Amino acid sequence: MNINQLMKQAQQMQRKLTKAQNEFNERAFDFASSDQMISGQMKGNMEIISLHIDESLLSDKAMLEDMLLVVLNEARKKIANQKEEELGKLTGNVNIPNLF
Repeated sequence: MNINQLMKQAQQMQRKLTKAQNEFNERAFDFASSDQMISGQMKGNMEIISLHIDESLLSDKAMLEDMLLVVLNEARKKIANQKEEELGKLTGNVNIPNLF
């Protein structure tokens, strides 16, 4: 294999990874608290696109804030793990710095 073929393969892989990252970033993921009182959707790029809060939580500001922190942090963690898993399949699980 010559250097030109190697460069061509690297460019193809880069395009494939960029496309996969862009598609993942635009995909919507559902999230919810265990009791379903807070739910919504977050994109793969961590943008929150919808949020629903049960009306009964509105009377306790401190509890609502705590629940939001937990639910949103869990959603971010799950999405980040899924992104690493899915894109890792494309790279053969080779750790490429600054890829994810």
